[in-house]
Amino acid sequence: MEGVSRKEPFRYVMNQPIDCWLEVPASNTGPGAGKLTEGVMLDLSRSGCKIRSSLNLRFTSGNTKLIIHFQLNEIKLQLEGSVRWGWMFGLGQFQYGIRLDLEEAEEELLLREIETWTLSQH
Repeated sequence: MEGVSRKEPFRYVMNQPIDCWLEVPASNTGPGAGKLTEGVMLDLSRSGCKIRSSLNLRFTSGNTKLIIHFQLNEIKLQLEGSVRWGWMFGLGQFQYGIRLDLEEAEEELLLREIETWTLSQH
């Protein structure tokens, strides 16, 4: 095993939430399928993120997939994930924890983007 591995990768909490769009894949049944809904990303790590949106997934644990569209730097990212938890956050707002399901190349790109973005925040 190379280096020291931590159970939970470092999570970057956004001082200013980042605008994002949530896409429910068209293959899903249920509200919002195939549409984009605006949201904000509150934190991000290579394993997942926390998002707030008006999108009501009527969350049921298990197999709710989302595609998250966002941009930290120059590149528009489009990452797929699974909703791990969700709850109502105030009136008409919902907060979700998303586990990202990334290929190795996507994970490397995300880590580079986070690194560049973090440096630009100082």
